[in-house]
Amino acid sequence: MSAPTTRLPLMLTAVAISTANFMNILDTTIAVVSLPAISGSLGATPSQGAWVLTSYAVCLAIMLPLSGSVCKRYGEIKTFTVAIGLFTLTSCLCGMASNFETLIFFRALQGLSSGLIVPLSQTVLLRIFPPQQHGFALGLWALTSGVAPVLGPIIGGFITDTIGWPWIFYMNVPVGIFCAGVIWTSMKHDETEIKKVPIDLVGMLLLAIVVLLAQLVMDKGHELDWLGSPEIRLMLNIAVIGFIAFVVWERREPHPIVDYTLLKIPSFVICSIIAAIFYISYYTTTVLYPIWMQQVLGYTATWAGLAMAGTSIVPIFGMLIVGKHLAKLNLRHLMVVGSGFIAYGIYLQSLCSVETTFASMFFARIIMGVGFGFMFPPLMALSLIGVPADKTPSAAGFFNFFRMFSSSLGIAIGITVWQNRTIFHRQHLVANLTPLEPGKDIAFQPLMELAGDNEAVMWAMAERLSTQQASTLALSDTFIYCALSYILVVLLTPFIPKRLPQRPTTDNKPDKEQVPTHD
Repeated sequence: MSAPTTRLPLMLTAVAISTANFMNILDTTIAVVSLPAISGSLGATPSQGAWVLTSYAVCLAIMLPLSGSVCKRYGEIKTFTVAIGLFTLTSCLCGMASNFETLIFFRALQGLSSGLIVPLSQTVLLRIFPPQQHGFALGLWALTSGVAPVLGPIIGGFITDTIGWPWIFYMNVPVGIFCAGVIWTSMKHDETEIKKVPIDLVGMLLLAIVVLLAQLVMDKGHELDWLGSPEIRLMLNIAVIGFIAFVVWERREPHPIVDYTLLKIPSFVICSIIAAIFYISYYTTTVLYPIWMQQVLGYTATWAGLAMAGTSIVPIFGMLIVGKHLAKLNLRHLMVVGSGFIAYGIYLQSLCSVETTFASMFFARIIMGVGFGFMFPPLMALSLIGVPADKTPSAAGFFNFFRMFSSSLGIAIGITVWQNRTIFHRQHLVANLTPLEPGKDIAFQPLMELAGDNEAVMWAMAERLSTQQASTLALSDTFIYCALSYILVVLLTPFIPKRLPQRPTTDNKPDKEQVPTHD
C-alpha cells in the first residue's frame, strides 16, 4: 500500500497518528496527581474522585472488543478521524464541567472514543509505511506509548498548580484538531473496504452492564457497607445475572465479542492473568501514592508528579534494549527478574512515613521502572504467541479489554483496601489518645505547647496527626499486598514459553522450533 504522500509528507502523517495515540494514553495518567484538586473543586470525596480515572478506563475497555467490527463497517480512516474528533469534543466538555457528575459522564464518553483510537493508531501507522519499515513504525508507536505515562503526572501536576485542572482536558483540543485534520487530509483517499458486518449489540450491552455494575460494587461497597446495603446486593445480583446471560448469548452468537476458543490457549490465558496482576498493582500504587503525598506530606501536584515520573524514565530505554534482544533471551528469566524488581520497588514504597524524602520515593519508583523494562516486553510479545492468525484481532481486543478493565479494578480495589485499613489503624490510634493514663500526659505536652495551652486546639491537632498516621500505615499495608501478588506471577512463569518462536527456515516449510514449547 502506498504511503500517503500525495497531499502531505509521510512523516507529518506519522507524527499525527502517533500524537493521537500519545494523547489518549496520556489521559490515563494525566489526572492522577490532579484528583485532590478535582475532588476539592467539585465537592467529591477521594474515593469518588477516582472515578475520573476508572470511568475512562472502563469505557475504553468496553469499546475495545467492538473496534474491529466498527472499522469494517465504516472504514478505518473515517472511524479513526471521527473518534479523534469525539475525543477532542469530550475533552473540551470535561474541562467545562460544572459538577462532578457531569465530569464523569463526559469522561466516560471520552473513554468510549479512546477505545477506538488506541487499537487503530497502531493499525493505521503500519498502513502508511512499507513492510521493510514496519519495525520503525512499531518503534515509533511504542515510544509514544512509553513516554505518555511518564509525562502524564508531570504535565498534569504542572498544569493543575499553574492554570487549573480544567486545562489538563483543554490541552487536548488543539492537539486533536491537528491530528484529525492531518490524518483526514492525507488518508481519506486511501480508505479500507467497507463491509456490512454484523455488530453484536446485545453482547455489547450485556458486557457494559456487567462491567459497569461490577465497578460500581467495588467503588461503592465501602461507602454503602457492602452486602449490608440493598443497593449493593441489587447491583451484584444484576451483574451476576448479566454475566450468565452474556456467556449464554456469546456461545450462540455467530459474531461474538469474545471468542471462547481463546481460553483453550494456555500461553494466552496465563499472560492475561499476569497482565491483570501487573495492571492492578501498577494502578493501585500509581493512584494512591500521589494522593498520599499531597494529603499527608503536603506536596503540590507538580512535585507529586515529579516523584511518580521515576517509574517510567528507565523503561523508555530499558524496553528498547530488552526488546531488541528479546529473541535471544530466556523470557522466563526476564519475567522473574522483572517481577522481583517491581515487588522490591513496591516494598520500598510501603516503608513510607511522614519523614519520607522525595529522593527515596523517586528511587523506589525507579526500581519499579527497572522491573517494567524486564517484564513488559516479554509479556506483550507472549500475549499472542500460539494464537492462530485468523484469531489474532479477537485475541488482541480481548487482551486489551482485560488489561484496561484490570486497571480500573486496581484503582477500586486499592482505594477500598486503603480506606478499610485507614479505619482500622485510626481506631487503634485514637483508642490510645487518653492523657489520663500515667505517662500519657508527658506525650501530649509537646502538642499542648504548640497549641498555646488551648486544649481544643491540642485535640484537633492530635486528631489530624492520628488520621495522617493511620493513612500512612494503611498505605503501607496496601502496598505490601501488591508486592506479595508477584509471588503468583513467579509461580505462573514456568507455564509460559522460554523463547519466542523462531522464524521459518524455508519459504514454505516452517521450522520445527517455530511452535513454542513449555519445557
